[in-house]
Amino acid sequence: MVGIAVIGTGYWGKNHVRNYKALLMENQIDYLKLCDTNEIRVKEIAEDYKLEFTSNIDDIKNDNNITAVVIITPSSTHYNLSKTFLESGKDVFVEKPMTLNSENAMNLVETAKKYNKILMVGHLFRYHPAVIDIKRRIDLGEFGKINMIITYRFALGVPRKDMGVVYALAVHELDLSCYLLNQDSPRSIMAETARFHQQEVEEMANISMDFQNGAKSYMMESWNIPVYGKKRELIIIGSEKSAIINYLTPNEYKIYDTKIKKHFIGDKSILEVEDNEIHKIIIDYKEPLKEEILHFVNCIKNREKPKTDGIVGYKTVKICEAVFKSAKENKRIYF
Repeated sequence: MVGIAVIGTGYWGKNHVRNYKALLMENQIDYLKLCDTNEIRVKEIAEDYKLEFTSNIDDIKNDNNITAVVIITPSSTHYNLSKTFLESGKDVFVEKPMTLNSENAMNLVETAKKYNKILMVGHLFRYHPAVIDIKRRIDLGEFGKINMIITYRFALGVPRKDMGVVYALAVHELDLSCYLLNQDSPRSIMAETARFHQQEVEEMANISMDFQNGAKSYMMESWNIPVYGKKRELIIIGSEKSAIINYLTPNEYKIYDTKIKKHFIGDKSILEVEDNEIHKIIIDYKEPLKEEILHFVNCIKNREKPKTDGIVGYKTVKICEAVFKSAKENKRIYF
């Protein structure tokens, strides 16, 4: 039996509820219950989806029909909730960031191991079909040596008060850079952050990482840029080919068969641009959140290690800590 409790029914939690309700209707899970300390909100959503609900965490912990919990609550609560449910014998999916410090993240990894429970972290973009296809091409050598990864996440909005752009946005790129390059962590990291409207959290981050294999990764995150609308891009620059994903057009991405080549005339080297075709790659788009949820359910059923397990979550939190340290001390941090 697979019984799921969704803990947290805010903006992102509602998307989880929608997907889990669909799985319930398809008989891919057996039971679904909602929980939120905001009783008015959880009651309204539960009634919309015709589901059971509670505002008491203990009701979930003591419900034997529930075998796994999905934690979509404020990040400051992730550690205590995850630890509580792992110790009560339930598998856990927790949204990113896994915790707000690496010591707590490792504690959750050890707790899951102790109780033989599945711990999965919501690093959503590893389940994006365009990212998956580009990763396949990189691993096949189609792009040659990866020289750079460049990412942008821009928008204009009221900054959050519970976390800044590092844990809210850059966490995706920090993880994806390691994932695409098959590296556990960067060799070093340099970061700058800024606050313009409030002092509680950073509203902009400019981060660079270099890796043992010679690749570089550059990312800029901001809630303060009004000129693009919303901008979400991932660019991969290889020695043979390059690619760009615009996350706002989710059913396609582009590969550029363009590169800089070195030619020799006698003993003199000349650099030239070899400009070939641009290929629009149409993909069978699948909602990344649904793919992530299906993976979690399959891991529960088959007792398999998730692709984004607790170790992935721990390593990403560790990198986030290095970002903050670099920004605070204004120096490059080495791993």
